[in-house]
Amino acid sequence: MTATVVERVGHTSVDDDAELCVTALGPELTAYVAGAASVAELKSWMAAPQGPPWQVRRRLAAAAELVTVFENANQSALTAAWLRELDPAGYVPARVLRLSDGDEASVKALLETATSWALTPAAG
Repeated sequence: MTATVVERVGHTSVDDDAELCVTALGPELTAYVAGAASVAELKSWMAAPQGPPWQVRRRLAAAAELVTVFENANQSALTAAWLRELDPAGYVPARVLRLSDGDEASVKALLETATSWALTPAAG
């Protein structure tokens, strides 16, 4: 799963990842998971001639991959809610992503958890 994030970083633009995230998550949550203090800060990073720092690129790629996990499970409307939800271990996925460098271990854990959550039918 993390290979897709690495591939995404190399083969999709950070602008595409950011646009997907803003559409699916909203600008505030996108800025938060990217590590920005505000939407304005994220916009300034995106507008910089060199683009955002590599950690931001990795976080946005991971967030875009998480959006894709939920889209593939026909649960795209739940992506933002899942990112904000406190899991049984006491972690909030959005915070985990924000505090990571988009590193392999963190992204793998997030993708596995998101996949499991998105594919588990709701109790009814």
